[in-house]
Formats: sequence, C-alpha cells, structure tokens
Amino acid sequence: MGLAGQARGGGVMEPKEGLDRFAAFVERRLGLVPASASKEELAALLEELAPRRQWEDYLEKLESAPAGDAALRSLAERLTVGETYFFRHQAQLEALVEEVLPHVQREGRSARVLSAGCSTGEEAYSLAMLARESARVEPSRLFIKGVDLNPRAIERARWAHYSPWALRVTPEPLRERWFHALPGSEFALRPEVSDSVHFEERNLLDEDSGFWAPNSFDVVLFRNVLIYFSPEAARRAIARIEQALTPGGFLFLGPSETLRGLSDAFEVVQAGEAFYFQRGRGASSTARLRIVTPPPIPAAPTAAPAAKAVPPKPAEPLHKLEGAGRAWRLLEEERYAEARSLLETLPEHEREHSLSRLLQAALHLQAGLFREAERLGKALAESGAQGAAAHYLLGLCREQAGDTASARAFYERAVHLEPTFALGHLRLGMLARREGAPTHARVALRLALTLLAHEQPVHLMLFGGGFGRHGLMQVCQRELWACSEVA
Repeated sequence: MGLAGQARGGGVMEPKEGLDRFAAFVERRLGLVPASASKEELAALLEELAPRRQWEDYLEKLESAPAGDAALRSLAERLTVGETYFFRHQAQLEALVEEVLPHVQREGRSARVLSAGCSTGEEAYSLAMLARESARVEPSRLFIKGVDLNPRAIERARWAHYSPWALRVTPEPLRERWFHALPGSEFALRPEVSDSVHFEERNLLDEDSGFWAPNSFDVVLFRNVLIYFSPEAARRAIARIEQALTPGGFLFLGPSETLRGLSDAFEVVQAGEAFYFQRGRGASSTARLRIVTPPPIPAAPTAAPAAKAVPPKPAEPLHKLEGAGRAWRLLEEERYAEARSLLETLPEHEREHSLSRLLQAALHLQAGLFREAERLGKALAESGAQGAAAHYLLGLCREQAGDTASARAFYERAVHLEPTFALGHLRLGMLARREGAPTHARVALRLALTLLAHEQPVHLMLFGGGFGRHGLMQVCQRELWACSEVA
C-alpha cells in the first residue's frame, strides 16, 4: 500500500519514509541539499512545518505547488543560507568591470548582467558601484538583475539597508560616496545605485523559457552558489545559464568552484588575479579574450616519502609575525594580490618563516599558480614544518591536476599528522564518494562534520576558499546526502 493509502486509512507516515520523501523533494524542486546536520534536524524542521499526522497532506501540497506558492516560499526561506558582503572576491569584480564590461559594451552595445543567487544584493550593488567608478564602463548601458530563491532576501535587497558587518571590506571612499549613515548603526545605499539594480524572486530550476531564452545575458555571476546544490541540480543550473548566455558570454563562479563534471562549453580566462569562464563562440565570432592554461605540474609521488616525514613543529603565534600578520589580515579580507605583494617585501627572516611560506603557497594556489604552490608545499612537507597543512596543500595541487591517487595519499598523510584536521577528512570523503565508495565516504564526512566545529581558524583562512565554517559544514552535509542516495 502506498503512502497516500496509509494516510487515507488513518495511519501515520513512517519517519524514514517522510524524511526521504521530504529530502528528495527539496533537492528536486529547490536544487538544495538540505542544510541540516542530521536526519533528526531535518525531522524537526518537517515536524515544525507540519505535525507528524499531517506530513502526508503537507508533502502532497508541496509536490503539487506551483511556483510562488506560499508554502514553497516559506520552505525556501528556512533552507537557504546567505553568506555575503560587499566587494567579496573583489579581484573578480574588478576584472568584470575593467576587462569584461568594456569588451561587451564595444560598438555601443548594452551589457546585461545577471546575479544568480544574489542573496541580499551586496554582489549586484558592488558591481553597480564599481561600474560608476570606472572610466571604461558606461553605466547608462549597463543593466543588472539579481534573482534569488529566498523571498526575504529579495525584500532586503530591495530595501538596500545594511549593517557595518556587510560593509566590512568596503573601501572607505566608496562607503562615503555611495552610502549614507542611518540613525543607529545601519547604512543605506544612495538611490542612484539602489535604483539601478532590479531584483526578483526566482527559482533557478523552474522552467521559464522567456527568462532563460538564448542571448538573454552577456554575463552571469553565479558565485558561491554551487556549494549548496546537489550535483544534478548544479548541472541543470549550469546548462540553463549556458543557454541564456550570448555566444562568447562570461560566467563567474566563486574562486573555489569549478565546472569540472558540469559543463565542457566554457574555457578559463585570466585577468590579473581573477579567473572566470567564457562560453564558446560560433565560427563567425570575433577573437575571444586571452585564454590562460595553467602551467604543467611536475609529477608528485603517490605517497609522501616516509623517510622524510618528521613530527610537525609548533607554529609561532600569528601576532608575533608583524609584517606577515598584515598579510594574513589581507588574506582574511580576500585581498589576495595585495597579500602576495606584501609578502615579497618582508624581511628575509619573516619571509622564510614556515607560516609565511605556507601563506605564500596558498596564495599561489588561489591565483592558479599551481607549479609555484606545489614547489613551496613540497619544501615545507620535506622540512616537517607545517606538516599537515603542507600535505593538504599538495593534495589540492594534485587534485587540480586530475591526479586523484596522489591527492588521496597527501590528504591521508595530512590527517595522519594531524588527526583533527577537518578539511583533510572532508576532501577524503568527497574523493571516496566520487569514486563510488559511499561507506568510506560517510565515515570520513561524518568525522569532518564533527571536527569542522573546532577547525583551526588558520586552516579556514588558508583553505576555506572564501567560505566560513558554516559554509564548509554545508558542503559536508551536501556530500553526506549524496552518499545516502548512492547507498
């Protein structure tokens, strides 16, 4: 007898059946892997939305709900988490304004930009401000639209009032020019910026042939969104974006995100410290912007040489590294190019300190300079300095090169040297799941989820890819749900 038959007969839906059906709906309709650390938390959310005896009716209502339904919108509010602020990943925004938009606006064309998964609007407004600061962009021919699944986030974006925390990396001249202080502690965007961006509530997975029509957008910002999507939902979203972009149009993802396994229709473009993607053109197209292929990486051993492994040395506190401490602060503010430049000017004793070398290696990795990152990582690993972090960094380099066997060996060495290294367990779990070993994956991922609550801040700064502790826990949760599906 089916679930509906049980309900009509007066029975109560079994918890596992209800949770599985609820989770499957959330992924299918919203694209999200539920942001709950356990089945118990997901059950608590479902119980809050509908008492157990009403689960069947509630789930049936959700499954038949049209776009914009109140219950669906309420669920989206509960399950989506926005982590954003003004001028996040500023190098990418500057490349968009100084390279991409002038390229699009040539010969009098307008530029149409979509901020997909815009949250509370900081990304779209940051672009609008930078465009008004640039002599190379014509704001009158720049049209920016922001869309998000969360109705409350869209309301806040339209309201355009922000806390000091949202402006924490906003340059002071821009804060003074484009915001005015409100009584209390909030800041409001000036109308010339807030009126220049249009926001609408939209599920990126809903069918809408008009919105996603070919040639609808020249640029799509889809940064730090894939982390919340299931693999299938990510493929659907990227396919829809590809369809809507003009030939030769541009896609911006978060610095730690990739199109690997999602699409072969884009090539990597580099402008300074920023990397982004360009859609392939037709045969009659003009020449595209310079495409940069990462340099070849020397072969790495399949496992760290045991003879050279020594116990990790205790790290010197960051506050004792004066110049390097400033570089770490720049990293925390995602000002990667400035951090690299500052490191090069440090006195030799500070520059050669193991923490400074680790920071430099991580910045090389962030910029796509894999050969330099791997060279520094090998030197640190062989000396025993920053052992776990150095081996983890080498694993990232090998994974970027497609050498998953060596990557796994380096991650295993990292967690052997430091058993509480949450990020190492996370990468091992992700590799295991993708290689079809869900049992091994679940063990590693559950351990990672527990340890992430106590992961060292230095590891989060170096290897978090712009995401905080909570965002990385979301990644872990998504992977665990994917393992459950495989099983």
